[in-house]
Amino acid sequence: MLAMRLLLRNWRSGEVKILSGALILAVAVVTAITVFANRMELSLERQSNSFLAADRVVSSRFDIPQAWLSIPEQYRLQQAKVVSFNSMVFAGDDMHLAAVKAVSENYPLRGNLEVSDKAFAVGTEVVVAEQVPASGEVWVDSRLLALLGIQLGDVLAVGESDFRVTKVVIREPDQTSGFSVMGPRVLMNVADLAATEVILPGSRIKYRWLLAGEAQDLTGFEKEILPLLGEHYRLRNVRDSQQNINSTLDRGSNFLLLAGMIAMLLASVAIAISAQQFSERHVDQVALLKSLGASSWQIRKLYFMQISALAIIASAIGLLLGNVLQEVIASSIISLFKVELLDANLWSYATGVATGLLCLLFFALPPLWYLPTVSPLKVLRREMPVNTVQLWGRGLAGLFAIVLLVFAYSRNLTLTLAVVAGLTVLISVAAVMSLVFLKTGRKLGMKAGSVWRLALASLERHKGQSVTQIIVFACAFMLLMVIVTLRTSLIDEWQLQLPADAPNHFIVNVSAQERVEIEAFFKQHSFQLEPFYPMVLGRVAEVNDQPISEQLRSEVNALRRELNLSWAENLAADNKLIQGQWWDTWQSPTQSGLAGVSVEQSVAEDMQLALGDKINFSIGGLKMQAEVASIRTLDWESMRPNFYFLFSPGALKQFTPNFMTSLYIPSHKKAILNHLLRDYPTIVVIEADRIIERIRNIVEQVSRVIELILWLVLVGGFFVLASAVHASIYTRLQEAGLLRALGSGKRLIMGSLWVEFATLGLFSGLLAVIGGEALLVALQTLVFKQPVSFHFYLWFYVPLLSVITVGGFGVYACRKVISVPPAVVLREL
Repeated sequence: MLAMRLLLRNWRSGEVKILSGALILAVAVVTAITVFANRMELSLERQSNSFLAADRVVSSRFDIPQAWLSIPEQYRLQQAKVVSFNSMVFAGDDMHLAAVKAVSENYPLRGNLEVSDKAFAVGTEVVVAEQVPASGEVWVDSRLLALLGIQLGDVLAVGESDFRVTKVVIREPDQTSGFSVMGPRVLMNVADLAATEVILPGSRIKYRWLLAGEAQDLTGFEKEILPLLGEHYRLRNVRDSQQNINSTLDRGSNFLLLAGMIAMLLASVAIAISAQQFSERHVDQVALLKSLGASSWQIRKLYFMQISALAIIASAIGLLLGNVLQEVIASSIISLFKVELLDANLWSYATGVATGLLCLLFFALPPLWYLPTVSPLKVLRREMPVNTVQLWGRGLAGLFAIVLLVFAYSRNLTLTLAVVAGLTVLISVAAVMSLVFLKTGRKLGMKAGSVWRLALASLERHKGQSVTQIIVFACAFMLLMVIVTLRTSLIDEWQLQLPADAPNHFIVNVSAQERVEIEAFFKQHSFQLEPFYPMVLGRVAEVNDQPISEQLRSEVNALRRELNLSWAENLAADNKLIQGQWWDTWQSPTQSGLAGVSVEQSVAEDMQLALGDKINFSIGGLKMQAEVASIRTLDWESMRPNFYFLFSPGALKQFTPNFMTSLYIPSHKKAILNHLLRDYPTIVVIEADRIIERIRNIVEQVSRVIELILWLVLVGGFFVLASAVHASIYTRLQEAGLLRALGSGKRLIMGSLWVEFATLGLFSGLLAVIGGEALLVALQTLVFKQPVSFHFYLWFYVPLLSVITVGGFGVYACRKVISVPPAVVLREL
């Protein structure tokens, strides 16, 4: 077949190798990142679902209707039942309020229930439970052993039934991180629940229906169950329940998408440059074919078949390499973190193939489009012009392809606009600044030595080509700078939001009399307590003397339940005022004499609150009115106490608050909790260290993925550099060969090449820093929701790296002009 024979012959030309290499890279990178990101996202979400012990949870104060229980079977879903309530438990003459949880046989559907034969066990003392407590048995929290002075094997009474204590509960997959836990855990079998006779009409009970299965099955189940839920039942997933996990997954997903897009854009640039070179080198071949009688249709068909064959072969190789690459990355992740990665869906593989086809269609086709219009006379009259797609036309086609690819790949309009806007601004500014740089360099070069004059004269002589290369190099280095900088700042922020000494235990239900004694207790044992916060439970009843509407109550979660209300004299470090004043400067503008309240920003926006609005709270059946004094933002990821409503100092004293605080306790010192609970049996200790540990594991996995993906982006950058240097290499070799033939020395030519390519690198590096900072600001503010920060150290390192890289690439590509006799070089060209 003629097309395949021509393709094999054209393989010897450098641009076809770069064209095919860039296409393979585009498909491989997009396939690897898309497939791996899909597997990682599915796996991280599956692992994160351990916070719910399921993939989906239906929760309510009412029992799950019997008619619903057959629905999951239609979708091949697993199901389990959890019933939670608070009850006094008894051991002999001692008693304590406990958080009882009755579970069915399949619990948990996700994650592991970890138990031990020892209180506050760590390390190898902890094992994974293979089943739930048998009928007649209960497993208890470590704290309850100390509070009731019991041991494993003793009897514990729950309601009207006695149970044998057989295990200590160390870690539950769905252990809450909130401050509503009313005592240590008692875990029992749901089959024993009726015998306890503790569930009576009006009891405060929470029912949870756990469900787990494949994504498509869960989607079908959701569509059927949602219309049945009504106002008393709520369907949740992990993103609804855990803000920390949701934030981590979203940021990791955004970064992976950004990395994939940048690698794809770099490969696309390499394809466009190589296709242009391919088109220019085949003008004479097309003229010869037309002189032999080939029609324009035949030539188009011939080149279309070549490009199609190249697309199929390169896409197949890229798909295979991408799959191998993601398997290598996945293997390293599995070996490092001992996690199970789920299989990706077919859409991930289709994305890679579609990327290759779109890259060829919009980046390779335009330069080849006018080849069939070449006149046969071109064989004899070499000076005849050749019609080509105008530069602006190729630019619009490329821009359209970038928008299409980026949006199809990310499905994120904000991210697409940020990337496209950054590239558009960079190219526009770069074109103008490149001309200024070249003109300035030419003037300075005339006053310098012969090496500089020769190099800068060459840049000025090939002005259009030099400007194009500067823009290409600048785009490559800008994108690399953005991906490296974001990777560093994202990981640093993730690590900072969960420092090693973040509070991992919360002390709740502390009375005013016990506060001083508990402070002295921890000070004696060299532990640093966070500030004590007073707390009372209250509900928002009215705003500006108007009752809360049912619609607003259904839309705002904070209005559907009792909230922990508190006051504080000082603004916490992770809180920031955005409107109003803090208590040291606040004065009521209405002179109402009411207590002031500071409201969290999202709640204020949902309730449409403004400074000076009046809010009526219902606290233990009593009414209290407060005036909105300020609106503030919170860092919900700090693992420190935060409150939607924070009152002015002393505003809630008449409601007899209890207090809470937090502190960091290393795992090897957790035994101190036995002494604390024995001395103060009414307080509640919430062990958040298990939750922090799981969040850290997820953050570390995402961080490791980012580091590995970065190498793929670097490969894309080097392909762009290689294609850009190769685009002008023949002209430079010809000029250098002529100079050597006219008697110029090797040292002069080598020096001029170093200066020429280093100057291109310097100009490109400066433009890359300008464009990179602009793009980083857009991404930080619009996509990753980070504070704006500038990176002044990059103004030195990026131009230096650009000078070394571009200079080294250029001189290496032109090395044969020094080592090969000029006659041989000119004859080959």
